Amino acid sequence: MTVQPQFTQAQPVNLKKPPIVLRFSGLWPHTLRRFRFHDERRGGDLGHVDLRRTKANEILVGGEKWHQVIRDEIVQMKQHNFEQHLAALHKKSRKSEVRRVEEAGPADPWRVSKEGPLREGILTVNKDWFGGSGQAQWDPERVKEFRRTAMKFLRRSFPGDQLRFASMHMDEEALHIHFVVVVWAEKPSINRGHQVLLQPSENPLLRNYELAQDMAGAAFAKIGITRGQRRAEARRRARAEDKPLPDRRRHVPPSEWRAEERRKAQEEKKRLLGAAEEAAKATLEDGRDLAKAAVKKSRKRAIKEAQARKKRAAQEIAEAIRLRDAAGKEALQFEKAAAAASSRKMGIEAEVGALEPLVKGYEERAEKALEKFQAKVAERKVEEEKLARINREAEEGKQGLADLRRRECGLVAEVQSLEQHRAQEAAACITAQSARQVEEQKLEDGVTQVQLKVAEAEIISEAVEAGLELVAEGALLWQEEATDRKAGLVWGAAAPKTGDLRAEKRKQIHPAMGMVTRIAQLVARTVKRALAKERQKLQDDAEYVRGLREQWEPEAQARLAQISQGTDAGPS
Repeated sequence: MTVQPQFTQAQPVNLKKPPIVLRFSGLWPHTLRRFRFHDERRGGDLGHVDLRRTKANEILVGGEKWHQVIRDEIVQMKQHNFEQHLAALHKKSRKSEVRRVEEAGPADPWRVSKEGPLREGILTVNKDWFGGSGQAQWDPERVKEFRRTAMKFLRRSFPGDQLRFASMHMDEEALHIHFVVVVWAEKPSINRGHQVLLQPSENPLLRNYELAQDMAGAAFAKIGITRGQRRAEARRRARAEDKPLPDRRRHVPPSEWRAEERRKAQEEKKRLLGAAEEAAKATLEDGRDLAKAAVKKSRKRAIKEAQARKKRAAQEIAEAIRLRDAAGKEALQFEKAAAAASSRKMGIEAEVGALEPLVKGYEERAEKALEKFQAKVAERKVEEEKLARINREAEEGKQGLADLRRRECGLVAEVQSLEQHRAQEAAACITAQSARQVEEQKLEDGVTQVQLKVAEAEIISEAVEAGLELVAEGALLWQEEATDRKAGLVWGAAAPKTGDLRAEKRKQIHPAMGMVTRIAQLVARTVKRALAKERQKLQDDAEYVRGLREQWEPEAQARLAQISQGTDAGPS
């Protein structure tokens, strides 16, 4: 079970003018999942999070699938850049390079870097500015002020669709805002065509972190939060004045700080464990000394006990000798008694010899009586055998009748089993026929569905082709949202003239309207960016020419005026 920290136990920090904390770090597309898991409190280091307050966290920018939108854009631009590269090489007839590019396949739409093509940022201030450690001690008005100022600063600093996600965390010691920035830049060239790349340095704040700190300090000064110390400027000044450079401070992430604290705790644990082991060794040595002394005492005690046992054994031997002598005396008495018994036996044998004639007469009469008894027993045995034979024959008749009855019952059971089996086979046959009919119907339905899907795919393919033709011809245009209209597709200059033709075209592209809309939107935004860049170039050229004009001599200016008015007939 995880024990959540109690923020009320933290020590307050007194700051008269707390500085705004703005940090950026690189982010790769494949790490967006880890970023989301931590933001949603589903993974990562949660030891510093009060999960009871997590419900108060708020998503300020970004929908439910904001991370998937970024991945989809990367896939689209990856394919777009690949096609543009191939088209540019085909235009210059560089066949070998075309083969190499095709073999390599689409490349990631960003330049190689160690930080990643995306940027993750955090905005916060010391917890004491809000009122203390944890949400329970914060001033609600200051929370609202910080949220409002932070979102105004982020939207102004990352215009358009650069700011993709922002969330406010209320379940930690100090309130803070996490945000993700995506900056796309167009890079046209003759060899690669119109390339669109992820390039964070196109945003001035991401290109110059010192400027970002200045802008953040100016934005938060209105609510009493100042800019942080100008350490980079101090290092430049010290380097210019040839003075020792101040120590460079490095931001330590909370997870790294907690890991370092755990490492220190482990070292302290090892130190205490080592001290305990040393104390145990000393105690063991003392125990060994005590054991030796105890062994000596035990040996003395054993000798005394052996001597006592030897004395008791001598006493027991003397007692055994005494008992042996008493037994010898009893044996003599028994011998005398045996001699008396033997003389009495001889007298009894003489009496028995005198009674033997009488016993023989009794034996003869007993033998005759025995012979008569045995004859009667033989006769009775014959009668019993006859009775037993009759009983056996009766039992055999009963057993045969019982066997006949059991056989009859078995035949009836077999007939019933055969009838039941026949009924089960008939039912199984009917079930199999029904299942076969169901499977055949399913097969027919599947074939019908496949035919419908094929027909639907053909219709969508024709609709996409017709929509692409309309977008390519300028008949369909994407119109951005304005105050007096909604964003959506509109008819262009090359659109059909009559309402019937337009309705027919709209009906033709209706099955693929979503895909045609996204294509028209992508084309419109691409053209818009290209035109904006060309306008910027023209404006820069005009500014350059205007600057040259201001530097020219009056005669050259008059000459230029004559040329522009068409009064000059040619070179003099």
